[in-house]
Amino acid sequence: MSNSSLAPVSRGSWDARVGTVGSLFLSLALFATGCAAPGNYSRSAYGTIGGYSLANANPKPASLMVARKIERPLYIVLDASRVKDTWPLETQACATHVDGCERFKLMDVQTFVRRDLKAAMESYFASVEVVEPSQALPNAPHVVADVKIDDIRLNGLVRGRQTYSLIEMTWSFALRLGEEVDYAYSFAGTAASNDTYPTFEAGCATLVENAIPAMLKKWVEEGGIAALREAKE
Repeated sequence: MSNSSLAPVSRGSWDARVGTVGSLFLSLALFATGCAAPGNYSRSAYGTIGGYSLANANPKPASLMVARKIERPLYIVLDASRVKDTWPLETQACATHVDGCERFKLMDVQTFVRRDLKAAMESYFASVEVVEPSQALPNAPHVVADVKIDDIRLNGLVRGRQTYSLIEMTWSFALRLGEEVDYAYSFAGTAASNDTYPTFEAGCATLVENAIPAMLKKWVEEGGIAALREAKE
């Protein structure tokens, strides 16, 4: 996908490029209510054909303050079999075969690892690099991180007469010393977006903003950061 396909476009240009697919994005917000007014987000301002791109989200997850970084470099292994780059999504109406069923894709999901996880972990390690599983790592002391995304889905949240579409992600993250087989820290959990957001990309941003701090909080509170910091060089 070229960079130009992700650039903001005018409403007129958007309608011309997407055509009938454009109704998909608007109707997703309305899938449970059938109302004429928007639900918890409006049509995207980006011209990504067939769905949405995580690369267009701009999350800013909070990070915990640390006085001293871990001196070992961190290598985050991005395995395409564990983190799919494209996820098909559908509204809950599709499961019950009622009006409002919409299907589309969330693309560039590996951005979560390459951009968001990397940026978050740079607050705790002297250096952070995202690598492929086949890449040889140095003999010098280092830390290895594995990440997996098990599921990304939409989940309806009913409040009164309005139904909100939550974006949920079940994922795991683990850290080990380069010379060890067992993990020094392992996390698994499900994160969700906020219940309201102006565009789908903004909803994805809140998903990331809620996912990463939850992982970091457990890492610090359960002594994971201390175990890595105290490892012999």
